[in-house]
Amino acid sequence: MYCENGRIFIEEDDQCLDCKNYAEGVSCPLLTALGLGVVYLEDSLTVTNCGFFEQFERHLHVVREDDDDNID
Repeated sequence: MYCENGRIFIEEDDQCLDCKNYAEGVSCPLLTALGLGVVYLEDSLTVTNCGFFEQFERHLHVVREDDDDNID
């Protein structure tokens, strides 16, 4: 995670990529604090255990072109 020109960027090493809060666009307290300028990030940071983490599981559905019943 790092800030550049007031924007927060999440990196592949950050736990945020698998977090339910980040994936669903819910306001994460850590990201909200950084975005509002309550706290400042002067360098890069790897988030591995922030205390707000909830595992987000992605579920994929294979869609076939010739299958009319693609709805689960």
